[in-house]
Amino acid sequence: MSQLYPLQFEPGLWKNGTVYQAQGRWYDADLMRWSNGALGPIGGWRGWGESTTAVTGVPRTAITWMDNSNNRWIGVGSASKLYVYDSGASIYDITPTGFTAGETDADPNTGYGDWLYGKSSYGTPRPDLGIPSPATIWSFAMWGEDLTGCTPDDGKLYLWNTSVGTGTKAAQVANSPEYITATIVTPQRIQMCFGGVVNGGSSANRDRRKIFWSDSEDNTDWTATATNQAGDTVIESTGDLLGAVLVRGQILIFTTADAHTATYVGLPYVYQFDNVGDDCGPVSINAVAVANNTAYWMGRNANGFFAYDGYTRSIPCDVEEFVTTNMNEAQASKTVAWHNSLYSEIVWFYPNGTEIDSYVSYNYLEDHWAVGTLARTAVTSRGIFAYPICFDSSGNPYEQEVGGTYVEKDGTTKTPYVESGPLQLGTGERVLSATSLIPDVTALGDITTTFYTRMYPTDSDTSHGPYSMAQPTSVRFTGRTVRMRCTSNSANAWNVGIPRLELRPGGRR
Repeated sequence: MSQLYPLQFEPGLWKNGTVYQAQGRWYDADLMRWSNGALGPIGGWRGWGESTTAVTGVPRTAITWMDNSNNRWIGVGSASKLYVYDSGASIYDITPTGFTAGETDADPNTGYGDWLYGKSSYGTPRPDLGIPSPATIWSFAMWGEDLTGCTPDDGKLYLWNTSVGTGTKAAQVANSPEYITATIVTPQRIQMCFGGVVNGGSSANRDRRKIFWSDSEDNTDWTATATNQAGDTVIESTGDLLGAVLVRGQILIFTTADAHTATYVGLPYVYQFDNVGDDCGPVSINAVAVANNTAYWMGRNANGFFAYDGYTRSIPCDVEEFVTTNMNEAQASKTVAWHNSLYSEIVWFYPNGTEIDSYVSYNYLEDHWAVGTLARTAVTSRGIFAYPICFDSSGNPYEQEVGGTYVEKDGTTKTPYVESGPLQLGTGERVLSATSLIPDVTALGDITTTFYTRMYPTDSDTSHGPYSMAQPTSVRFTGRTVRMRCTSNSANAWNVGIPRLELRPGGRR
């Protein structure tokens, strides 16, 4: 006698083991999300500005802001350039005169030729005895309506005066520290710089654990006196300073090893520094995003995910094993986090190959995970612009979450899909035979379904389909376990609910 079995799976992916272990879960997907109980494809994208000029080099950091005249801007930096776009998508090169270009790719310094002559075996990678060099990443912060920024390779703090206009370049901030790693502007209108030496100091005296801050309302005054708030400190850490973000009225500071907070206490100390987490350093400062008074970040070498909401905590991740295996650790410093506020998601774009080509996302309200493939190397959130604007590795800007078209500037087309873990009868001792599928979808003609059957967990899949969804859909297959794959090439929005499979239990085998 046939029965209808609901194909109901928990939201989010589970990829921390074998396919057989993913019973009752979704196991694989690309360009899909779960939101408010619904499963469907992420929003598509389109090029921003019909004749927009691409950035030279791979964009690594982007920021949006509105100036005092209500003009909207996007700042974006590559290893060799600094640009601004106006709201009409016109691009302007504001790279500082004398700027020292950095590196597009990271150098782990552990490969062939990266150790002492005669050590180790010919043609084999060397032990981890070198000093890794990360890819060059800009650090941006807003000084009022003006853009400030720096890179670790150049080490100077620059400011672009928005009111002067696009005909001028960014220029070094007078008296500011040098050989710095990153910068931030605090709620007290104090500019902080991480690492480095005092202005005019020697690179030989560069301190990777030193924090400098300017006087309030004056980022050209960095000399501490009894009557101003400028100062500096050396943080107690085993790691090197990476940078900071603002969260919960505090400055959350990261090193390669741990996390600290700086809390404003006024004169004479100005800031109080506290360690708030060990063994939780992010893979890069760009891998940290803030949402709803909480900071989220990916640990080094994809070693865990963390959050700070007054306390630092580890976030259990249902796809961590997959991400750790998938990530190219040598290029992990390129990882960038994106807050997609429309869907309460933190998305980390990371490299599987040499360049960013993959992502892992976390829905922080519903507590589930997804993975996929998409190359976005610099990101912005919605707010200043109607849609998030993100960049690919060729420097092209896109509006994200726009319709259902998934076409890159180079013509590459992507197709969203989702695959389930296995369904089995009882403890798997019976063979099941399927005769029809009762769909539960929003657009019957747009979605196709493929089924995969196995007799044993270690068997290869036998595929059946694809079937175009109809009401009902006639299917014919037999197996001990069955998995389902749904996909669509349509630009129309679609969702998958709880389809039901008509099954006839067979005999024991």
